[in-house]
Amino acid sequence: MNPRRRNLFAVSVAIALVVGVVGGWIASRSSSDGVDANLSASTTQPASIATNAPNVGKAFPFVPVSDLTTNKATTLGVNGTPMVVNFWFSTCAPCRREMPLLAAAAAAHKDIVDFVGINPNDPASSAESFLNDYKVGYPNFLDHNGDQVAAAGVGTFPATFFLDAHGNIVQMHAGELSADDLAKGLAALGVKS
Repeated sequence: MNPRRRNLFAVSVAIALVVGVVGGWIASRSSSDGVDANLSASTTQPASIATNAPNVGKAFPFVPVSDLTTNKATTLGVNGTPMVVNFWFSTCAPCRREMPLLAAAAAAHKDIVDFVGINPNDPASSAESFLNDYKVGYPNFLDHNGDQVAAAGVGTFPATFFLDAHGNIVQMHAGELSADDLAKGLAALGVKS
C-alpha cells in the first residue's frame, strides 16, 4: 500500500473512531440506564417491541386464534377455572428453556388450572414438532395475524399471564419463567405448587 493511501486509511479510521465515541457519549448522556430521563417513575409506556402493556387487574382480552390441530378459529375463555396463558414460539431460546417447566406444571395441576399456549410465529408443523419434543400436553393455538398478541399487549417473548377463574389478569411475567416465578404465579391464583 502506498504511503498516501495508508495515511488516508489511518485518517478514515480515526474519524470513524471519534464519531463512534462521541455518538456513544451523547447517547449515554440522553438516558439513564436505558430509560428516557423525561419519564417519571409513574409514567407507563405503551406496549412496543421492548415493553409489555401494564394490564394486571384487567380482564384478559381473548380474541380469535386458530386451533393448532384443526386450524379452526376459536375464541378462548375461562370456564370457572384459573388459567395460565403462555405466549411462545419455537426459535425463542427462553421459550425452549421454560417449556419443560410449563409442561410439568400443567400435568401436575391439570384438574385445577388450565394451561394454554399461544404461538404467533410458527407454521403449524413447526409448532407441533416443538410441542412433541417437549411433551407438552396442554392445548396450543396459533395467532397467525398477531391479533391476540396485540390485544394482550405482548411486546416480549415469552410472556405468561396468570388469570383468575373470571379471566382477570392476576399476574403477568415477561421473559423466561423460573420455577420460582411459576410457583409465585400459581400461588397468586391460590394454587400450591
